Amino acid sequence: MPFPRAVIFEACSFLGDVLGYHGAFEDLVLRWELDQLEQRDGAIHQRCRELFRVLRDNPDLQHDGQLVSDLVVEEAARRVMRPDRAPRFMRTLERAGYTIQDRQIRRTLPEVLDLVAADDEVHTLLDQHRLATPLGHLNQAIDSHTRGNWAAANGQLRSFLESLLDEIAYLLVPGAPRGQNQGEARREALANVEPPFLSVELLEWGNQGKNLLNGVFKRLHPQGAHPGLSDEDDSTFRLHLVLLLGRLFLRRLAARIR
Repeated sequence: MPFPRAVIFEACSFLGDVLGYHGAFEDLVLRWELDQLEQRDGAIHQRCRELFRVLRDNPDLQHDGQLVSDLVVEEAARRVMRPDRAPRFMRTLERAGYTIQDRQIRRTLPEVLDLVAADDEVHTLLDQHRLATPLGHLNQAIDSHTRGNWAAANGQLRSFLESLLDEIAYLLVPGAPRGQNQGEARREALANVEPPFLSVELLEWGNQGKNLLNGVFKRLHPQGAHPGLSDEDDSTFRLHLVLLLGRLFLRRLAARIR
């Protein structure tokens, strides 16, 4: 299960906090046959950062048929005695669709969703189409989620989805409304363009407001423009939801403008 780079980084960072002494670090790198890291100088945190750099630059590095990056993440999970002692590592895992139970990594969502691939694909397509505004909102949401700032993350997630649909409307619909309060009109234009980008038949839009997108926006901000404090599970759900929708819409856009 190749983990995303953010998970590997947080695993290395957490190991830097809990290994405690150089002998423990050297036991690990020798076990994984990373002899080049054994004789490095520096504090434990520095040596764990160097371990991350090795894994980043050699993503296919294996030991006994397993990716070393997977072994590092699993080792970090085994050392999580209490979730509140490893908040960044835990949140980054959860964002990728995993959790830790009995110091073992478990999937929290079906593998078919492949949230790691969805995250990578959304970022790639946003870069490819130069959609800087939604990309900025998404990155701020992920950063806030990692820091446990649920209210900020939730606000940026709705802004990401709104700005993504706005930018798609500007690309596909000549004369799309550009007013600050014209989001509904832009989504209406995406449903009316030929061929439709948003499907009325699939209830993505239309039906007197009883549709997928309006329901999603209400779920993202159930208390209006100023949502109250959320919790970790709720904020993680919102992040997963917008990643999957973002991938759906960006794939459609890519098919339209090849």
